[in-house]
Amino acid sequence: MNMIREFMKPAIPKAIRIQKRPKGIAFVDLHTDSELDIALCRNRYLLQGNLISVTKFKEVQKEEVSVTPISNKFQRMSEDLKAATESLNESGFLYVRNLSFVATVEDLEKLFKPYGPLSEVRLPVDRFTRQSMGFAFVVYLIPEHASKAYIDLDGTIFQGRVLHILPGKAKDGEHEENGDTQNSGSSYKAKRDAKLKAQSGSSHNWNALFLGSNAVADTIAAMYDTTKQDLFDAQSKESIAVRMALGETQLVIQTRKFLLENGVDLDSFSEPLSERSKIVILVKNLPAATSDDEILKLFSKFGLVKRVVMPYSGITAIVEFSDPTEANRAFKSLAYSKFKNMPLYLEWAPIKVFKTPDESTDSLEKDKDSNDKPDASISAQDKAQDLKSDDYEEQSEDDNDNQPEDETLLFVKNLPSETSEEALKKHFERCGQVHSATISKKKDLKNPGTLIPLGYGFVQYKRKADCQKAMKLLQLSVFNGQKLELKISNRTISQNSLNVKKKGTKRTKQMSSKMIVRNIPFEATKKEIEKLFRTFGELKFVRLPLKVNGGGNHRGFGFVDFVTRQDAKKAFNALCHSTHLYGRKLVLEWANTEEDSVESLRRKTLEHFHEGNTVPSKRLRKEAILEQMEHGFGDDS
Repeated sequence: MNMIREFMKPAIPKAIRIQKRPKGIAFVDLHTDSELDIALCRNRYLLQGNLISVTKFKEVQKEEVSVTPISNKFQRMSEDLKAATESLNESGFLYVRNLSFVATVEDLEKLFKPYGPLSEVRLPVDRFTRQSMGFAFVVYLIPEHASKAYIDLDGTIFQGRVLHILPGKAKDGEHEENGDTQNSGSSYKAKRDAKLKAQSGSSHNWNALFLGSNAVADTIAAMYDTTKQDLFDAQSKESIAVRMALGETQLVIQTRKFLLENGVDLDSFSEPLSERSKIVILVKNLPAATSDDEILKLFSKFGLVKRVVMPYSGITAIVEFSDPTEANRAFKSLAYSKFKNMPLYLEWAPIKVFKTPDESTDSLEKDKDSNDKPDASISAQDKAQDLKSDDYEEQSEDDNDNQPEDETLLFVKNLPSETSEEALKKHFERCGQVHSATISKKKDLKNPGTLIPLGYGFVQYKRKADCQKAMKLLQLSVFNGQKLELKISNRTISQNSLNVKKKGTKRTKQMSSKMIVRNIPFEATKKEIEKLFRTFGELKFVRLPLKVNGGGNHRGFGFVDFVTRQDAKKAFNALCHSTHLYGRKLVLEWANTEEDSVESLRRKTLEHFHEGNTVPSKRLRKEAILEQMEHGFGDDS
């Protein structure tokens, strides 16, 4: 500073400020303008060998910095949110990030399901560590539900982590599968296959024991050491359709026996309303003699396969994965794909398809000793005898003991809002064994996915005496602070809410040796139906009602009556599962001799025709008058 003071003489500086950065710059304040002029005369003087530049300092007015108002910031955020919701309203696809590595598909379903029904939840896992990769994809069935989930869950804490949810979009290939290939010039067959592939996971389409006709023919020919040409010999006196139906029935029973021995619950496939598994796939329409190693190799490309259950015939299989995401990827990739020139039919198995868990994921060998090939010397006469053998013996099941008696249903009114069916059942068990207890509910429109109780329900007892006892003792009884009102109900509880019967087969109580056979193909003749059922025992008669127009064709159903009830039940148990005649599945139902006669069917039709007809026609009025006149004459005489 002293050096600068000496340099500025005779002007006396008021203050000196030396700039640190950048170096070599100093600011000097002077007292008067005259001293400022003297200092300016020092411009371009030398100071210790350096040329000094002296200029007058001019103040620069600071430019106003534009500050974005907070309102504009929130406006921009609202615009981004609006764009995201518009995108979600079209796709319904959410991309969820920053997930915990211990999160499962069930956890994500529990988190996102309250906002609406889910179409798909994918949680990718590492193929080597078998651990979640920290992100997931959630697809809603209705896209608007995805927008609500995005608004409510984005930025919330889930399992100790802050969720980051982004709007996603489906792949281009998925749009093409949904019908965008119309302008691509592809053939009708390609469009149909793409449509079937896109709808493959929407519902279950195949029964558990479905067998392809071509595979059945190959398996039967190999089983009896013959050729398909001999099997389909048109010059034979026997009907080819009946022969194929009996062969399919034999394979179905062998397949059913093998699956039951390996812990498969076949009754679970008969419940269309049951929850479906996310890791177990039912594989149908396989070519004959397919090995479990081939199925394992086919599905192992998509992930870790825990077990493969395949009968000896190799026509159907059950594949269980260890991870739901890998199973979903395999299902989407292989559904309706070609395997040995045959399309694969895939279906998600019920959630309780296996009665016992898998003991070893490494061992996929199955015990097939009980399904050895029969001797090649079996004659054609022995084939029919095999169909009458132990394969058709009735199973040890007694459904009649579990059915409640008539007039055992109570209508319960004035139920508290917070009541469980278990508590209601426990309250009524004081008077006897309760068959079922249900509380009527309806959907909550404000909270999707939840149900609201309606304040009434139904309780059904096993015995009529217990029901009458409950009417006397529990009438106006106090339950959770409210008095119950009871009434005998004539309503029949829906079978879907208690125990769903086998799809396509009405397993009613066996009243006689007579049964109704529905869905009979119009090509089938009475002789073929007789030959099919005569395999199981001696018949009384077979009747196929004809059409009213007198064309000579039957109406697609018929009545079959056996001599003994044992033979009838043997035929019923053998043919009710999955027997096809001319490509149509036969549907069996026990007939009531009194209710299912032709006369009773005509009477029911007449009553249904005149039901609700309050104004009788002229002909009916005339018949009523004549009837009264006849009764009057009879009284006079």
